[in-house]
Amino acid sequence: MAMTWAQVRGLNYGTMGRNLRADMWSDGVPVGRLWFVPPTSWRIEDAAGDVNYIENDIDEYRRAEDGAMVHSAKSPSRWVMVTNDSPSHLATAYSQWPLDDQGMPPRLTQAGEPQPTEVLGRQAWEVRFTHAASGGQVSYAIDAELGVALSCSQGSSVVELSDPVLDEEVDRTLFTWSGPTREEADQSFSPAQREYEAKMAALGQMPQPRVTWLPLTIVAQPQDGDPRTGALDLQVNGQAGYFTLRQWITEIGEPEILSTFTQPQVRHREAVGPWTYEIRSYNALEPDDCARIIASIVPATPPSAAPEQIREALDRDARDAADAELDESLGTGRRLADYLGGNGDVSLLIRTDFTDDAAWRTVAAAAMAPGVGDESDFAAILTCVNTPENDGLSIADLLEMIGDRPPYYVFIADATTMADPEHPILAVDTGAEEFGHSRGQTVRVIPSQMWSIENNLSISNMDFEDFVDGAGPDGVYRGFE
Repeated sequence: MAMTWAQVRGLNYGTMGRNLRADMWSDGVPVGRLWFVPPTSWRIEDAAGDVNYIENDIDEYRRAEDGAMVHSAKSPSRWVMVTNDSPSHLATAYSQWPLDDQGMPPRLTQAGEPQPTEVLGRQAWEVRFTHAASGGQVSYAIDAELGVALSCSQGSSVVELSDPVLDEEVDRTLFTWSGPTREEADQSFSPAQREYEAKMAALGQMPQPRVTWLPLTIVAQPQDGDPRTGALDLQVNGQAGYFTLRQWITEIGEPEILSTFTQPQVRHREAVGPWTYEIRSYNALEPDDCARIIASIVPATPPSAAPEQIREALDRDARDAADAELDESLGTGRRLADYLGGNGDVSLLIRTDFTDDAAWRTVAAAAMAPGVGDESDFAAILTCVNTPENDGLSIADLLEMIGDRPPYYVFIADATTMADPEHPILAVDTGAEEFGHSRGQTVRVIPSQMWSIENNLSISNMDFEDFVDGAGPDGVYRGFE
């Protein structure tokens, strides 16, 4: 009898929270065995029975390329990516298809009805999908009896499970490691990940608002009964849609959303006491339901500091962050020789005057700042070179250093740049004359127009002489009239 996707999905949902043991296959070759005890315990062995991976509530052990077991302490905020070619991905396949009304953007879009198939001797239902992000085709096969995902194929990669066993009693020592280990090196974590983990740990200590009411969709599934007598056993559960609740102190103002992911639509916003609450969801929510959600909130205790003190601290942190970002972009210690030649894909701003560090910071920051008004989407993408070995570097010496290699233009912050109130930066044509350049020709550019010349020269949209012709009588380009 044919089954619908909803029925096959229900089969797979039935494996949630259940112990699983299975043999693993990759591209038709047996590669080992896995044990999974939800939610966090894993053991993966290779075909020879040697342990490659162990995970439990607090520890993770991974076989390194040199054969050693590497230990790392788990963090609840750690970034983990599981790809479709991982056998462990099959054990939690149900996470790929949340219920339709949960408000989560679908990862996979169903591309066909389930078809009967066989995977390593077991009957299964195969369902094809389109991956929402890549647009590629993904196929899963769900065991017709147990509901375990037996295979996943994407492109030429196929991972499979055979001989699955559910609900087996498992010795918890399987998920520990007593052999020799070495600690994971600190450099294996990026600064961004460490910053993220520290932030999430701090957020975990914050007092949280407590939502005490949610709109539920009541779902009833027949389990048993008799149509002749009217007897019926129903499995009843309530499904609540997924949404994001944001809060902020109204007097401080709404925080910027820094996530690079697509944000759900704003469905409701309301001020209650010192707080403003906002509900975002991919699914439509009734206004009355949103209002009732907000009314049900037991508010968190606000920060003890006064709003004006918090704003001052935020402004100070923003200034410090901007200063740190500028410090990093100033190019201190960079060697000019490292940026000569290549494919000319950088626009250099070379400091040749070292009499005023404050003026240099001002010039560099202004040169890399976005334009204003209609030009606010544009900014000069500059690689600053700030090392005293270039002090007093002349144009003639620079041209000799470059020779006939890229770059074909450079920008120089010289003594005039530092001393003049407008801080005009010297632009130099360093391209070969045989290609139409006027080698050694110069024009000065005020920092607020650096986006204009850099953006156009970097993509050969305009010639150097266009900016020479656009300069004022004093030889300074201040934008086209």
